[in-house]
Amino acid sequence: MKKMMALSFIILLLILLFTGMPVAFALITVGALGIIFNSGFDILLSVISTTVFRSVNSFSFITIPLFILMAELISRSRIAEDLFDALRKWIGQLPGGIGVTTVFSSAGFGALSGSSLAATSIMSKIAIPQMIRVGYKDTFSAGLVASSTGTLAVMIPPSIPLIIYGIQTETSIGQLLIAGIVPGLLLALLLSIYVTVAALRSDRVVEKFTWKERFQSITYIWPIALLIIAVLLVIYTGIGTSTEAAAIGALGALIIGVLAKRLNGRLIVESLLITVRQTSMLFFIVVGAYLFSYFITMTRIGVYIVDTIEASNLSPITILLLVILLYLVLGCFLDLLSAMLLTLPVVLPLMMGLGYDPIWFGILVVLLLEIGLVTPPLGINLFITSSSSGVPIHKVFYGSAPFLLVIMLVVILIILFPQLVLFLPNSSF
Repeated sequence: MKKMMALSFIILLLILLFTGMPVAFALITVGALGIIFNSGFDILLSVISTTVFRSVNSFSFITIPLFILMAELISRSRIAEDLFDALRKWIGQLPGGIGVTTVFSSAGFGALSGSSLAATSIMSKIAIPQMIRVGYKDTFSAGLVASSTGTLAVMIPPSIPLIIYGIQTETSIGQLLIAGIVPGLLLALLLSIYVTVAALRSDRVVEKFTWKERFQSITYIWPIALLIIAVLLVIYTGIGTSTEAAAIGALGALIIGVLAKRLNGRLIVESLLITVRQTSMLFFIVVGAYLFSYFITMTRIGVYIVDTIEASNLSPITILLLVILLYLVLGCFLDLLSAMLLTLPVVLPLMMGLGYDPIWFGILVVLLLEIGLVTPPLGINLFITSSSSGVPIHKVFYGSAPFLLVIMLVVILIILFPQLVLFLPNSSF
């Protein structure tokens, strides 16, 4: 009976999502109704006043608004433009230089923002016009930005999805953030190799800069580079928690922006307001996910699914491949955080029971769901790239295809060689 009830409410959730109801409110609605039908209204009030409150009343959650604030302050300090300009002047004269500049600027701004959508929007406005100007096709340029920027942003710390994964699964946030470094750098390297090979096959305008121009270009980015290194060292060495590292990052970004005379009172207030809006949105999703997960736990449907799969005698690698397929499909229809929060209560215990490391699995899940942001029909990063750059959406779709193959290669590599993910966190803590 409880299994049928759970399945009915899961179907209701899917219907609400496909009708366009915001994910947070769909989760809250279905979770609340499910608890009422299963245990009564009094239990729902008790759950809301205890479990749901505790779900967001956590010291670890302070990390999220602090990193968002850091990203907003840096964005309004126009550091992304400075970063792209500096890299262009140092490596722009090499084969595929402007494309490689785009890749590593995306990685760099990902380390500043931690947000896939924000990084994609900004890099679309900065990089695509520059690539087109020196001879790249708009299809190739838009495809590169759409597929690489967001993926690198969620791999290179700080990463908001990895922070939420750590909180939800009670996994070390510091280890998760450090674990994303090698896969992120590996992805940047493989994308750069592909861009360079593609550039060698056709003519491009070669830009040349003097050494004076190169050194002048790093005037505004070296303080931010030192700040990012300081934040990573705090996390990596264990001197402080990820929350304390986020506080250092936010305060450092504010000081640098003010001293550089690129931040004023109005921009600081705007940064604070956007931080509040984005944090509130994320917390609503988290509250909804907790309510829905509580209902699923009450019905024991998760335990039933895990037991059924474990009794199927499928090999661990077969189950892993099925889970990968699940996340690739979910990523096509749901945003990253919603898909992750919906599935983790069931999927993570299953994967840990099969012997997979939760740190490794977190990196894999975030990378797989990020692929969904670059695949139709949802493909949020594709639409953001198109609207921010003016490149038609069908060209962005087409241009992103080869880069998705590169990202899938990274997925295969971290499956075959888990130490690519686990080496740094195991050596730092």
